[in-house]
Amino acid sequence: MRRTLLLLRSVDPWLAVAMGIGAWVRFSRAPEFDNQYYTATVASMLQSLSNFVFGSFDPMGVVTVDKPPGAFWVQALFAWLFGVSPWSVNLPQAIAGSLAPGILYFLMRREFGRVSAVAAASVLVVVPASIVIDSRNEPDGLLIFALLLAAVCIVRAAETGKWRWLLAFGFFVGFAFNAKMLVAFVPLPAFLLYYLLRAQASVRQLAFRVAAAMAVLLVVSFSWATFVALTPASERPYIGSTRDNSIWTLVFRYNGLDRFNSFLGPRATQPQAGAIGGPNPQPGGPLPYQPGPGGTPQQQTPPYQPSEVSQGPSPANANASDRGIAGLFANPLAAQLGWLMPGAVLTLAVALASLLPEGVYRRPFLLLSVFRNAPGGAEAILWTGWFVTAALVFGVADATTTHPYYLADMGVPVAAVLGIGFGALWQGFRRGVLLAWTVPPAVLAIAGYEALLSQGAVGDLIMGIVLITVVLACTVMAAAVWNRLTDTPLASYALAAGAGALLIIPLVFGLHFGGRIAGAGVGQAGPARGLPAGPDPRRELAIAAFVRQEGDAGSRFAIGMLSAREAAPFIIRGIPAVAIGGFSGGDPIFTLASFRSFAQQGNLRYFLMSPGGEGAAGPAGRPQMQPIINYVRTTWLDVSDGAGLPRGSLYKYQGP
Repeated sequence: MRRTLLLLRSVDPWLAVAMGIGAWVRFSRAPEFDNQYYTATVASMLQSLSNFVFGSFDPMGVVTVDKPPGAFWVQALFAWLFGVSPWSVNLPQAIAGSLAPGILYFLMRREFGRVSAVAAASVLVVVPASIVIDSRNEPDGLLIFALLLAAVCIVRAAETGKWRWLLAFGFFVGFAFNAKMLVAFVPLPAFLLYYLLRAQASVRQLAFRVAAAMAVLLVVSFSWATFVALTPASERPYIGSTRDNSIWTLVFRYNGLDRFNSFLGPRATQPQAGAIGGPNPQPGGPLPYQPGPGGTPQQQTPPYQPSEVSQGPSPANANASDRGIAGLFANPLAAQLGWLMPGAVLTLAVALASLLPEGVYRRPFLLLSVFRNAPGGAEAILWTGWFVTAALVFGVADATTTHPYYLADMGVPVAAVLGIGFGALWQGFRRGVLLAWTVPPAVLAIAGYEALLSQGAVGDLIMGIVLITVVLACTVMAAAVWNRLTDTPLASYALAAGAGALLIIPLVFGLHFGGRIAGAGVGQAGPARGLPAGPDPRRELAIAAFVRQEGDAGSRFAIGMLSAREAAPFIIRGIPAVAIGGFSGGDPIFTLASFRSFAQQGNLRYFLMSPGGEGAAGPAGRPQMQPIINYVRTTWLDVSDGAGLPRGSLYKYQGP
């Protein structure tokens, strides 16, 4: 009991407040939003060991989810304990997101002090994209948490020289890779540069240790993909969101170059192929797939064709313009980071300038030794390098315009850089040096930038509170600087109040930032709490009731449809469903012949068309699916009337 009381007394009250707010925001949202595609995957993974290992989207293991299963393994554990629901699959991300500010605080406090640590933790709490990702079952949340733990390990490895921390670093980066593949390697250059600067060892020892860490990292990263690659296609699900059933296509193209292909050409400014509501051109006709044992589709490898981007844009980003890195400072991308990027750049410059002693200007070749030996120098390189690398990658990447919430991956380095820079500003202001004169106008400028870009995203009351607080705080700060009273308590309170007010708009926006895809549109009449992202729930309930009443006649799948978006709600409700075209309905899993064989073997009882009479988004642009659609329409029995649906919606298999 005494130890507990001592521990509670040692907790920084500002950190406790920040973490409490962060937990409240994340856990309050967790029951509301989930990506049903991933929730259905978790439900299917609990059906069998094979589904769990391969990350099967459907209960019978026909096609995999479009990501590696690392994050879904964690979600499946929580779903096994608490049942499959939006709450259970969102819970691990909410826990991780609530703990992350505390971890960042303790990581930064030793080198940069309490002020920087509190500032960094507070920023991480309010970043809107982080709030969204931490309260949804996207894999990004656990990827970010794993990379933060990797940062802890690389710092401890450099400080202690112990192998266990270095090996743990390789493991956590490898786990992050198995959550979302190549994006996990974005901070890797910064991690390695930090270790080389900070570790106290000879060049030979450093080379050996880095090689060992990289070996562990690569082995863990590619262990699952290699296992899948070595498994015969007939003994595993089809690799979803690829056209050649290859795990390496999923790794290096679909979740790799296809996400960042603007490095090779102009950035796309409209919804990508396969996006919800967007175009989906598919060259060529159906490919020769044949059912494997038990009716599982088996593939003959065709030439690779570009695959679809997994999710479409929300109204907030459908018209995102091609601005490159500058787009991070304008809506809709700026909103994802709570309009804090200008502050991050400003404080980054201040922090780096404060690390450069006079001697470096006279002898520039001493720069590396300064960063190596100055307190916090090497760690400043770690966070700065992560920030700059992430800004370059996500600022230029094609996928950021259609998936703005990817900027959640910048949340940790943005928070760390702001924390480091604010600590330097705080010290300069308190000492009353020339830097103190820049603080009030800088706070005013950032507040004005937030207010200008967040119009319509937060209420007038919130906007008024922020602006009044900032103006009053800056007035007090300016007077303190003029009268050389910057080291007084009132001046410190004014600076803390002004800086804290800058976090209110991001926090409020993040709290109301939601929907199943990306979030509310900036500049709309008001913040949208939820965005439509799937079929009509009433239609789903009617179909589910009909299928349960009529029965599936012992078929492996009660119902089939083109895309996973249509199939997911049924899988979540416990009705075996299959998406014959994978996520977007365009995966060439079946030909007409293999689909007929699949049905004849008793694998499928019903087939559902979309409300428009086709598949989830219609077979337009998916010519390989049209023969299957025509076959169902002409030879299966239309039972739409019995289910209370428009004719041409639901069909029942009648035999050969």
